[in-house]
Amino acid sequence: MDGRRRVVVTGIAMITAAGMDKETFMKHAAEGRSGLRGTLLFPTDKLRTDYFGETPKRYAYEIQAESDESRTEQIFGDLAEELLRDAGLDAARLADLDERAIFSFATSVGTNDYMTAHVKQVLPDSVSRGNLHKLPPKLGIRGATFVNTSACSAGTTAIGTAFSMIRAGLADLAAAGGVDPLTEFSTYGFHSLQNLSALPCRPFDRRRDGITLGEGGALFMLEEREAALSRGARIYAEVLGYGLGNDAYHPTSPDPTGQGAYRVMRQAVRQGGIESAEVDYVNAHGTGTVINDDMEAKAIALLRPDCRVSSTKSLTGHCLAAAGAVEAAATALALKHGSVPPTAGLDEPDFEDAPLRFVRGRAEPVRLRYALSNSFAFGGNAASLLLGAHVDRDEASPEQPRSGFARPESAPR
Repeated sequence: MDGRRRVVVTGIAMITAAGMDKETFMKHAAEGRSGLRGTLLFPTDKLRTDYFGETPKRYAYEIQAESDESRTEQIFGDLAEELLRDAGLDAARLADLDERAIFSFATSVGTNDYMTAHVKQVLPDSVSRGNLHKLPPKLGIRGATFVNTSACSAGTTAIGTAFSMIRAGLADLAAAGGVDPLTEFSTYGFHSLQNLSALPCRPFDRRRDGITLGEGGALFMLEEREAALSRGARIYAEVLGYGLGNDAYHPTSPDPTGQGAYRVMRQAVRQGGIESAEVDYVNAHGTGTVINDDMEAKAIALLRPDCRVSSTKSLTGHCLAAAGAVEAAATALALKHGSVPPTAGLDEPDFEDAPLRFVRGRAEPVRLRYALSNSFAFGGNAASLLLGAHVDRDEASPEQPRSGFARPESAPR
């Protein structure tokens, strides 16, 4: 071991179109059942599609009075309650940690409902404000708060930020993740870019034609490993490293060579102290657009072409800033339960020059050791998170990698 503090996942809360909790998500993922369907939240007659990843619970869509909670706050409230329960903690205990407990959050359109209500003159001028200041008190967190808005890589960056703080000894516990709601504002933005799919998105398929927007979010409870073990916490996975970078190529289009995506995956793998040949699974950004999927397939093939690959956006839709958190949660659950979620709707993979081992149709049972969760965003923002299956031992043997995980004899080096 290299002396750095180890960071583990002790709680996961998920709300997506594929289920209001992680158990329902895993059940639907096992069956390859997508949650993409029509929406009644707003008119879709002027859009190319009426398919969205709306949550099963009917959260209020618009603020009608000063006392109303925004859709972001409603979703976050349910996630926060589930996260505390799942981690075996409560807000009072987190408050007792004072500055040692931190909050790292991601959103893209989380405050737009207040602005919309103000523009529509539903609320007086004095109520034209954001809502993110209301979130940490729901968890009892008194330490540093970070809000990341780096578009669709923000959820992954939020988790990476929390990981770095704990690993460096600047915090002992963090709630990290993201929430984004479905809105007309974001929908018409993507419609103007002409990249909404007419049908439910089908990442990496030869017939793919764009994204399907989703909503919801996910929260992680991250803790320093020794503290988690001392309180008998259940551990889902270990966070080993993450990579951040920028394509520096185009405001909305990724570098078609895949080099930017490859760099952040390589950075995450190196920070985690493993070899790229040891990555067993990549939860791809996999939006379903022609350009994104093409460049990501090239990038993964550069890293390790024979690892398993899937895109859970085919189950949940693209949750914007929350996407990275949702997909990291799916990745941690895959490690914990030995079940790789599939890409729904993937009938004809389109990458003869970058053949990959796509998981499609139904979940694939397999023992995983290491997995990456990718996020690539507008502005060239790129992020990748490396997670590992947790091993309950203090020290690794000489045959094990620096991260402290067992290496089967058959594993490539």
